[in-house]
Amino acid sequence: MKQLLIFCITMFLIGIGCKKIDDQAISKPSDKIVFPNMLINNNLNSLNARISLTDNTPAYIFGDTSKKTMKSSKGTLSSSVTINLIALLSPPVYNGEVLQASHVRIVDHYAYVTYNTQGPRYLGGVDIVDISSPYNPELVSSVVFINQETNKGKDVSSVDVKYSPSTQSNTFLWITGADETRDSAFVERYELNSSNQFESGQSVNFSLKGYVGTDVRFYNDKVYVTSGTGGGLTILDSQMKEVSFMNIENARSVDVNKDFEIALGGNPGHLYNPGIWDKEIGGANDPDAKSILRLYNKFALVALGEEGLKCYDVSSNMPSAVISALPGPTVPEGESPLDYVTNGVSVSDNGWVYIANGAGGLDIAKIDTDGQLTWMGNVNLESSVNFVEASADYVFVARGVLGLKILKVTEN
Repeated sequence: MKQLLIFCITMFLIGIGCKKIDDQAISKPSDKIVFPNMLINNNLNSLNARISLTDNTPAYIFGDTSKKTMKSSKGTLSSSVTINLIALLSPPVYNGEVLQASHVRIVDHYAYVTYNTQGPRYLGGVDIVDISSPYNPELVSSVVFINQETNKGKDVSSVDVKYSPSTQSNTFLWITGADETRDSAFVERYELNSSNQFESGQSVNFSLKGYVGTDVRFYNDKVYVTSGTGGGLTILDSQMKEVSFMNIENARSVDVNKDFEIALGGNPGHLYNPGIWDKEIGGANDPDAKSILRLYNKFALVALGEEGLKCYDVSSNMPSAVISALPGPTVPEGESPLDYVTNGVSVSDNGWVYIANGAGGLDIAKIDTDGQLTWMGNVNLESSVNFVEASADYVFVARGVLGLKILKVTEN
């Protein structure tokens, strides 16, 4: 009788254990967690094997070092900057498939990197990099979006976050891209854990019009998302409920600040101030290419592919002619013009502008209070620059399947 009782209790406990595994994620060794549609890796040892630190050389110096400061509406700013290569971040690999870096967002002391895969394959992910130590970035969490049973996944085009260190609340993270299981664009929200890592497979998902989500921005409790062909600009509230939608052909990018909400469409390039004006600005003619819009005060900096970088004043009822511009990179003889285009732009609060020029490398410029762009020079990173994101302290350069180069910025 005692043996029978022990046997029954044992079987009951096994049943409870099996049900728990069925209902939740299956944890594997080394802090790797498998959910039905995503694989999470929070093992710091294996993650940081993907980061290679350099000796902080070569150093690039831009600007006028003979003039210690320059004036702006925000006060006195440095007139030169030194840039050092400090690390390389290799992309995630899933069953031999190498993902390619597609987007970066720097918020506070973290960088959030997204990945996708070229061609018909849907396979993407997100990395979270702690950059609080100036010369020792650490990869703290990584996720690959794939269903191991069906081999279907998601491409991720863009990311943004709500990081609230002052309130001690967890970070919310939004991604957008294309979902193979839906055959449509999506935007999705995750809550990170207290260590700023992915931990749960639970998310809030919203299906977008169009096939691919192209850019996402969070601002003032609203989520702004663009989606490509057949899509447009979708605005959601903090509960991921639709507030409004504007049809934009081949919507590429969106940016928001305290004064403006501006979107970019392609084929050819158009700027939109939703419900107020739209303006054709040229460029951005390749429907499959990435084009980025970023706001700096009242100016919109727009990466327009073959037409380089243009700056517009968006504070009037209709933007005037281009304020200033920088041409796209020179195409060497025998090279494809499709490889030498302006894909992305990022501007730091102090007016340094970083321009992704594909095979033409990374250009550095300065924007003044009148919106005038001054080219400062080029950083040869020995690879194609597909996307760039900058802060006052760092520049992250996406190089597709080659991963990212992490640059340290020091103002002089």
